[in-house]
Amino acid sequence: MRIKGAIRVPRVSDLRYVVALLLVLVAGCQAVKPGKPLPPELAGNDPGQQLEFWHTLTTQPITTNDEAFHGLLLYVDGKDNAADYAGRVHILKQRKMLQAGFNEPATAPATRGTLSVGIVRVLKVKGGLTMHLVGDIPRYAVRELQFIGVYPVSSPNQVFSGNEYVGIIGKLEDYQRGDVVETPNAAMPEEARPASSR
Repeated sequence: MRIKGAIRVPRVSDLRYVVALLLVLVAGCQAVKPGKPLPPELAGNDPGQQLEFWHTLTTQPITTNDEAFHGLLLYVDGKDNAADYAGRVHILKQRKMLQAGFNEPATAPATRGTLSVGIVRVLKVKGGLTMHLVGDIPRYAVRELQFIGVYPVSSPNQVFSGNEYVGIIGKLEDYQRGDVVETPNAAMPEEARPASSR
C-alpha cells in the first residue's frame, strides 16, 4: 500500500547506478595536464630538425599549442619563420587561421576546435549554410572536417595525441592532393570499376 506524500527509499541497485554515473562523470571531467614547451632544437627549419620534430611528436601523449602551430606552419609554408610561440600565434592570427580572441599558453593542449579553424582555411572548405552564416567557428569547422573525412568524429574540446595530430596532417596532404580520404589510396579509379565495364 502506498501512502500519499511518503518518501521513496532508493533501492541498492539505484544507488549503484548513481555511484557508477558519478564515477564516469568525474573520470570524464579530469583536466588534461599541460605539455612541455617546444625545445629549440625541434623548432628549426632544417630538414633534419623538421624530421626530428615530426618523429618526436608521434611519441607525445598530447600535442601542445606550440607544437601544433609549429606543425601547421611547417605544413603550410614548408618552414616556420617565427622565433617563438608568440610569433606563431601572431602569424596565424594575421592569416585568420586562429580566432582573434585566442590567448591560450604554449603548453596548453591543442584542441580540435582551435586547429579546425586554421585547417578549414588551408583546405579552402566552404562548408554548409551554417558556416556561411556564422563563419569559421570551431564547432562548425570541426563538423565540416568530419564530413570530408579529415577529422574523426569528435568534439571541438577534445585534444590530440602527438600521433593523432601527425595523422591529421597526413590526411590534410591526402585531401589537398585529391585523394578521397574514405577510400584506400592504393586503389586507382580504373581498378575500382567492375571488370565488365573495361
